[in-house]
Amino acid sequence: MSSAKRIVAGLLALGAATVALGASTALADKLSDFKEADRYDEGCRTIPVTYSSERDGCDREGPNVHPWCDGDKGPVTCVSEEETRKAKRGVEDAKKNIDELKDKKTKAESNKSNAKTDDEKKKYSDEIAQLEKDIYEGGKKLDQAAKDLDGRKKLVDDAIYMLDKCIGYRRAVMNSFAAALDKVRNESEPQELKDVARSLRGKYEKAKSGHEEQITAKTNAWNNCKSWRP
Repeated sequence: MSSAKRIVAGLLALGAATVALGASTALADKLSDFKEADRYDEGCRTIPVTYSSERDGCDREGPNVHPWCDGDKGPVTCVSEEETRKAKRGVEDAKKNIDELKDKKTKAESNKSNAKTDDEKKKYSDEIAQLEKDIYEGGKKLDQAAKDLDGRKKLVDDAIYMLDKCIGYRRAVMNSFAAALDKVRNESEPQELKDVARSLRGKYEKAKSGHEEQITAKTNAWNNCKSWRP
């Protein structure tokens, strides 16, 4: 073999060795990365840095989930439809009470105008005075009932907003785990990596399922709030 050919053969062998070494190093780094992720039972750290897009998305959106979904930022439930009915009923009852008192006052004023004696006039004057006090108190009750209804409206609107944000953040994190799950299912070689990947797959399936359940629950709460808005 000529010296030139020997040089070429040597270079090719060196290149092949370098490629093999690089592949071996990359595989070792990946295995180490997966093992590090597998140290955690749940959360974004179960996604290896190798899956950079999924890990970054989870790290970015994950911290928003609990503040928006657990009530730290504001209400995430509208309690029950009865709370809306109660608030509306409070206003309706207060208005009805005032209307009835005004009718009584009008009748008392008519009776006073038709009274024949001073005693009768005094009787109806006293009745009118009491009814005016009752109407005044009724007006305060109406004001409070209106405030209660406004408060109910605000709570429902706030809850709808909070739940919408919560669902968005949970869905984003769920999608990160779903994407990581799709990738990890294709990890097949070598066996040691496959074994770690199988463990991670179980964690991603659990995370994805957990977020799906929470999204369903929060979506139901969101729909209820929309239906119960005063």
